[in-house]
Amino acid sequence: MFISFFFVLFLAVLWLLFILVPAKYRKTVLCIFSLGFCGYISLTALAALVLSTAVAFVGAIAIEKNSEDKTRAKAITVITVALFAFVLIVVKNIPYLIKMFGFENLSKNSILTSIVLPVGFSFYAFQAIGYLYDVYQGKETAEKDIVDFALYMGFFAKLVSGPIERKGRFADQLKGLAGINVIDRDRISLALTYMVWGYFLKLVIADRLALVVNQIHAAPEYFDIIWLIGGAIFYSFQVYTDFAGYTCIAIGCAMLFGIELTQNFKSPYCSKNITEFWRRWHISLSSWLKDYIYIPLGGNRKGALRKYFNTMVVFVLCGIWHGNGLSFLVWGILHGLFSIFDSVIGEKLSTEGIVKSFIARTVTFIAVTFAWIFFRADSFIAGNGVVMLQVYLSIAMIILVQIIDSICYRKKTELPHMIQKNRILKYGFIYVCLMAMFVIGVYGGAFKTETFIYMQF
Repeated sequence: MFISFFFVLFLAVLWLLFILVPAKYRKTVLCIFSLGFCGYISLTALAALVLSTAVAFVGAIAIEKNSEDKTRAKAITVITVALFAFVLIVVKNIPYLIKMFGFENLSKNSILTSIVLPVGFSFYAFQAIGYLYDVYQGKETAEKDIVDFALYMGFFAKLVSGPIERKGRFADQLKGLAGINVIDRDRISLALTYMVWGYFLKLVIADRLALVVNQIHAAPEYFDIIWLIGGAIFYSFQVYTDFAGYTCIAIGCAMLFGIELTQNFKSPYCSKNITEFWRRWHISLSSWLKDYIYIPLGGNRKGALRKYFNTMVVFVLCGIWHGNGLSFLVWGILHGLFSIFDSVIGEKLSTEGIVKSFIARTVTFIAVTFAWIFFRADSFIAGNGVVMLQVYLSIAMIILVQIIDSICYRKKTELPHMIQKNRILKYGFIYVCLMAMFVIGVYGGAFKTETFIYMQF
């Protein structure tokens, strides 16, 4: 959705209005445009967003109002959370279950076989579930301002694929929106740097990797083991740069309006073990699963076996959340097993020193890449053969990303922040990225940009 003329026009008009309107109306303008953005994507998505917002808004107020009566408050929490969970787990999987059990011929014209969740539903459903649970636990107060809450649920920059935000952190920023300096040069510079880097990751790297990956996955029987391994590595970086690119664009867009979204990726392929990988990969999802699934199940407080069971439950649910079918389930189970192995063995293994650190990172990357094979298995796009130029460019892009991530990993920062202080480096970076987008990304063969991978989840 970010890769379109409509979005450029939408963002320009919204930002202009945001600057011109009186400060007290900024939130209202953002809310109206966010709902319009959702409606432009899909009227079904808009209906689902409005309904979800209403249920969570009313449900949280009812939970807080009945906080003295724990039984009633718990019942309201269970009912409202169960509504979202039912749609996410049951309704989402109805078409797959019908096909799996061989009933598709009996229900060929049934609406059940064509159920598709609205775009972005799983992301704002997770936000609603976390919010309702926090209100029940007394960690959050129920939001009484419907505009603030509607923005929390459906702010356009994070609507389609997150990050999954927490209500308290997001609401606090909204309440200070009237007091921000809309023409803050430093903030705008950082925002634009994030957006340029995000578009570079998507158009120049992810979509170029897709040209090779799609060919290999379309007909794997025609490629030898070296090509298949290369295809797996390419896909590891494709899914990373695709989703990290989306997140950087979202962060940059939000920053233009004085809103700071959660960092979703922090050099994940520099991780020395699976546990560290999940602290750096899709951070908003992994932290959500930890806080609302793993810890309520008992976390690591009830012995080793219970800890391993809870870990497996979390990753199985993570796999199911990402998609229907056994491939996603296997992907989740693999990460669960990797994490359990890491808990059992990882603490006993030293990763200090250049050699041990390199081995640990390599083994972790191999494990993650192996699991990605199953993640990718259900998505095939036919092609006409691999062009070696695309392979060479893809390898160069992978090396570039890993070098940049390694530097950011050591400096404990993100690239847009790292280059802000050096004006020559910053403008040189933006110039090179823009030129690469046109020469390598748009006019270099990837002009038919791929849909963001995480939009389907």
